[in-house]
Amino acid sequence: MHGGYGPRSGSRSRRTLIKALSNLYLEHQESKVEVGELTARHYADQVVSLRKLVRFLGQHREVEQVCALDLQNYKKKLQRTYRSAHRINLHLSIMKAVFRWARKNEILESIPNIDAVSKVKIIHKDRPVFAPTQVRTLLDAADTQMRAMIWLGLNCGFGCTDCAELKWTDIDFESGRIRLARKKTGVSRNLPMWPETIRAIKDVPEVGDVVFCTSKGNRWVRTTKRVDTGGVARYTTDNAISKKFAKLLKETGIKTERGVGFY
Repeated sequence: MHGGYGPRSGSRSRRTLIKALSNLYLEHQESKVEVGELTARHYADQVVSLRKLVRFLGQHREVEQVCALDLQNYKKKLQRTYRSAHRINLHLSIMKAVFRWARKNEILESIPNIDAVSKVKIIHKDRPVFAPTQVRTLLDAADTQMRAMIWLGLNCGFGCTDCAELKWTDIDFESGRIRLARKKTGVSRNLPMWPETIRAIKDVPEVGDVVFCTSKGNRWVRTTKRVDTGGVARYTTDNAISKKFAKLLKETGIKTERGVGFY
């Protein structure tokens, strides 16, 4: 499999260990990170999730020995471990993706019945929002870059990564629009800008290809890679926008619920 050759006849699904399958899948996913087809954050989630799956099933367990009941028990363990339905469903999605990928790429002839493992029902709650008076307070207290990022969040629904990756070439001031594809899905976005958003962005000094950069010339959201002693790539994301916004909340005395920030 590592050499890129097709398996010999009758060898698929035989003596393929869970750990080996997970490592092979992660190698494939890491190659997607290298070319920008997958975010480093999602790859990091996959590494953590698959380690959890391998520990539960047993690293020396053969894939053909895994049945739907094993995966349902894995789901029960996740439910005992996490309170968040979103986090549980993320782990289940990653688990299913590995088996689907293995079958699609002819690494395995048959896989466990992953359809027998359903996702956890999500109970939607109203998300806390900032009141207009709070938004005005934040805008008045923010510096030039943070003020423009706040307007982009309000106007275009931009998150931290969107702001950090926005380039001057993505902006058409003449037509008053921003064209920026979604990082995760690649879906194109052609967004109209409010006059306030345009003015705020024009106030930002143009010092590079990206609109926003730190005082050291770095992007506000950066991902660094290191390889651990086991040869596994580790990606760490530093989100300076969230940190700066949290500091702004503290300076303005605005109290929010836990977990409520720029995004």
